[in-house]
Amino acid sequence: MGLFGQNVLGWGKVPAKPLRLIAHEADDLPAISAIVQDGALRVGDIAYDPTGRHLTLRMNRFCHEAGGATPLRAPSVLRISDVTAIKRRGIDLTQTLGALSLLDISAEALEAPAFALTLRFAGGADKDIRLEVECLDVLLLDLAAPRRAKSTPLHEL
Repeated sequence: MGLFGQNVLGWGKVPAKPLRLIAHEADDLPAISAIVQDGALRVGDIAYDPTGRHLTLRMNRFCHEAGGATPLRAPSVLRISDVTAIKRRGIDLTQTLGALSLLDISAEALEAPAFALTLRFAGGADKDIRLEVECLDVLLLDLAAPRRAKSTPLHEL
């Protein structure tokens, strides 16, 4: 194989494709929940658009799917559409620099096709956001390729 067919100084290396996932059914949500686990964000990175009826979380998600010895994080956006009601517990929206770590997203079926989604954050059982949605429409987009992370999240068993 010639010089141009080899990976010389990183040239020719295929960049990681940004993730793009969508959930329209309850069975789709566990995959997105697993991928956003340990997503790091600040309270100020949570935005609700009442006109568009969507909640957006901008985060640096930990790339569990990457495996390997080098921890990676990807800048990502999680958008939940068709929001009809929001309740929060244990999150002070005035503390915009307050750090959060997303643990999981769960869905509870309401009167079809509506759902109640709960976004649970680290730091106790009382840090969560509960959304009532007209129908399930959850989108996860990576905004750029993953970068080296400073640390790996640790979870007690």
